[in-house]
Amino acid sequence: MKSIRRVATSVVTAGLVLVAGVGIGAPAAQASSRPIDITGYTVNDQVVSTSSCRNVTIKARTKKQRDYWDSFGTVDVTKAGGWVGSVSFDDGIITDRAVICPSYEGLGKYTVGPADLLAEYEYSDYWGWSTDLKSYVDGTRKSFYIRGKAKASVSAKRSGKYVTLTGKASRYRPDLYGYRAYNPRAKFQVKSGNQWKTVKTVTLKKGKATVKVKRSSKATYRMTFAKTSYSTSATSKSVRK
Repeated sequence: MKSIRRVATSVVTAGLVLVAGVGIGAPAAQASSRPIDITGYTVNDQVVSTSSCRNVTIKARTKKQRDYWDSFGTVDVTKAGGWVGSVSFDDGIITDRAVICPSYEGLGKYTVGPADLLAEYEYSDYWGWSTDLKSYVDGTRKSFYIRGKAKASVSAKRSGKYVTLTGKASRYRPDLYGYRAYNPRAKFQVKSGNQWKTVKTVTLKKGKATVKVKRSSKATYRMTFAKTSYSTSATSKSVRK
């Protein structure tokens, strides 16, 4: 449709120029340096609990100049500076999905961009309307994260005025095809009214940590830890002791 319109426009414009007898020898209009710009990407963080490859949807936001006609190219997906894959870019739209295999590429931060673009723009001269191409790199980037799903649990034992809390954590490792012991920095908390107060913060070892709390009356406890670039956050079920 675009090529039909271009030919028709060229014929009409050329005819008008010949009839009017003006415009011959006039310079062509100045073309945009970048007929289309990618202004941003939309991509969601991913959580994995299997080792299967994933199809990640990426969308692009663009700004088109007045002389823009068409475009195509590829958008890179990288991790730690290394190439992971690419998606196709056609007329301002990403037309496929990025295939990422966390069991091979690993967990953590991924980056969308830069993009290698070939943009077609239109211009007029004394022959009428024509198009030409410009090749350039669009440096827009967007980061997203692929995290392994984490689990947390806590158990409690009372002995007199003391409660011993034992917390455990695991995280899915796609490279090992299953859950493995995880050593986050975790908070052991006690419920006070409608709020949770931290009684101790520890770093787990071999996926486990034990703390002792002095408390004569019964209370409700839990263990929680924050997300990282490669792991989700997790909060255990509460226990009362």
